[in-house]
Amino acid sequence: MAPRELAAPDGDPLPWRERLRGYSALVGGDRPAGWLVVLLPTGWALWLAAKGWPQMGLLLAFVAGGILLRGASRAIDGYFGAVRDALVGRIARFPPDADLVDPRLAALLCLALLLVVASLVLALHPAALWLGASWTVLALGYLLVKRHLYLAQAYVGALAGWGVPMAFAAQSGSVPSLGWTLYVATVFWVTACATWRSMAERNDDLLSGAKSLAILLGEVDLIGQGVLYAGAFVALVLVGREAGLGGWYWLGLALALVPVGLAFRIARHRDSAGCLRALGCNGWFGLAVLIGIVLDFALRAKVVAA
Repeated sequence: MAPRELAAPDGDPLPWRERLRGYSALVGGDRPAGWLVVLLPTGWALWLAAKGWPQMGLLLAFVAGGILLRGASRAIDGYFGAVRDALVGRIARFPPDADLVDPRLAALLCLALLLVVASLVLALHPAALWLGASWTVLALGYLLVKRHLYLAQAYVGALAGWGVPMAFAAQSGSVPSLGWTLYVATVFWVTACATWRSMAERNDDLLSGAKSLAILLGEVDLIGQGVLYAGAFVALVLVGREAGLGGWYWLGLALALVPVGLAFRIARHRDSAGCLRALGCNGWFGLAVLIGIVLDFALRAKVVAA
């Protein structure tokens, strides 16, 4: 059966640019902060696991896999979540611009993205392959519990951070204690990022009957955010000590405090727009940490060579 022909309100077929906008929104293209939250911790892990510049093929595989997997996850979560909400009488929350998307083509797009990701994972070390299979089980669990757990944002953190142990396993064939410490740091940070979004969407979640960490925390949500960021920083300090990192790393970690402070200032009134802007600040946090790691290894190598 051929895909249905999408049409504008006046009956004319939609131009391809409008359709492209719909599919971009479906896979999360309208939320760039989400890509950084997935990719940057993987970069931390790859550089630490390789003790310097990671293998280029491995780096490209994780970047491509992270982008494609997040896109497929966003699309699947959006449609499955909306269908599930409709079945139980909640307000169905479809992805942005869903009226521009043909459901059958969207399903084919998700399948294609997942197949490409699977081919990338199969090329990795067997230890990373098993971790990838574990992630699939966790992801299926998220589809089932996201509307029923107040700690769904922590679940998101656990899922998004799974690329950290996978990166260590792919690079060295195992996940040392350093990898799990970095994973804990990532879970804290991603949970904080997801909580900014849940704070922005709190009113919609209350209307639809959904649960979130922002709803659970209520009036102390900013204090809860402070605890999450403190946990991330403590874990990153332990990472720096365990990996024997030097001054450039500590400088990057100190600079990462700046966007965090800015995020709290922007979101101090806890309005939706402010919380979304606070979420956008987190890319600078992750980038500061990554640059600190990269510079520390690169400049240390130059000193040794001299």
